[in-house]
Amino acid sequence: MARTLTKPTPPPALGPRVPTEYVTAREAAVFLGLGLPTLVAMRHAGLGPAFVRVSPRRVVYPFEGLREYARARTVTPALG
Repeated sequence: MARTLTKPTPPPALGPRVPTEYVTAREAAVFLGLGLPTLVAMRHAGLGPAFVRVSPRRVVYPFEGLREYARARTVTPALG
């Protein structure tokens, strides 16, 4: 009897998640190529991308804000 391989079903979500237009600090750090401690230090210094403080202990980043932050820091090398 031939066996067919099927893709495993992912486990159900463990609860409500922030809408996908917002990402966690860890996800934001990965997107920007930074370490999480660096992103946290930038936030505490008033630098870095815009964020939303959802509660005293919870911060999320609007994904479009991360793109704008990266776009604003894009450097085009000078030719010549």
